[in-house]
Amino acid sequence: MRTSNTNHGCSLWQDALQRLLRNRASVLSGIFLILMVLSCFILPLLPCIPNPNATNLEAIAQGSSWQHWLGTDHLGRDMLARVLYGGRISLLVGFAATAVSFILGLFYGMVSGYVGGRMDAWMMRAVDVLFALPFIVVVIVFSLSIEEPCREFTSWVVRYTGWSRDSVAPLLGLVPLFLAIGALGWLTLARIVRTQTLVLREQEYVLAARSLGLGHGSILLRYIAPNLLSPVIVYTTLAVPGIMLTESTLSFIGLGVKAPNSSWGTLIKEGADRMEVAPQLLLYPALFFCLTLLALNFFGDGLRDALDPRSAKD
Repeated sequence: MRTSNTNHGCSLWQDALQRLLRNRASVLSGIFLILMVLSCFILPLLPCIPNPNATNLEAIAQGSSWQHWLGTDHLGRDMLARVLYGGRISLLVGFAATAVSFILGLFYGMVSGYVGGRMDAWMMRAVDVLFALPFIVVVIVFSLSIEEPCREFTSWVVRYTGWSRDSVAPLLGLVPLFLAIGALGWLTLARIVRTQTLVLREQEYVLAARSLGLGHGSILLRYIAPNLLSPVIVYTTLAVPGIMLTESTLSFIGLGVKAPNSSWGTLIKEGADRMEVAPQLLLYPALFFCLTLLALNFFGDGLRDALDPRSAKD
């Protein structure tokens, strides 16, 4: 009598997914993040959500009602619309700046660790110098220095595409934030990637590929980069909250998103200025912002545990 073996092996990614799904906090955080992204990017498209910049001086600082679920601000603007639009900008800045940091840090760290020697030493000393600079101050200076070129680029886009400035300017106006935060947010990632690359370049499969005559670019892309994905994905997931906090800090001091557009940082600033007379103006954006950051951290921790082979239990 023959018996069939129904036990099938699973890949590293399948095993990591199973461990991630067993982490209830991470699963709930992931569901919350999906709902938050869909709410910020899809709900504002519905006709029931008013224009976030439309003022109504007859409905200043009203409480929650059927017409305005989260009330209105000091200019009579709908708070739900402003929170959703502000979340769209905050999430967009967080993910876009993280993508810039991901590309720069991965490339720089791989090249530094793979080349080694004096080149590696010089590249890491450059990272140390950038680490010594005050991050917020450098971001402010860099953002202000590229603000005028971005404004000229916005005018060029409007002139040659025929699109309205009101629809183009809010998005293109975020480019200085993307570049400024992302251009300096890659330093820690570069160190992580460089350390992992130093280990991977001495592995047998890399040495075998090198002995077969494969080029350095092929080795980096086919053998080293795939094995760096686990720590890189974990770090980028945990970096999004920090970048969103940086954007909120810049917006809070008036160097981020420009009025009348809003992010969660600008809404928190406006609410802090009027918290004694209208505390809900601070409560709602702060609640959305804190819950999103908490969910991102929970999801990042769960992803780290899932992708770490040492956390697997027999």
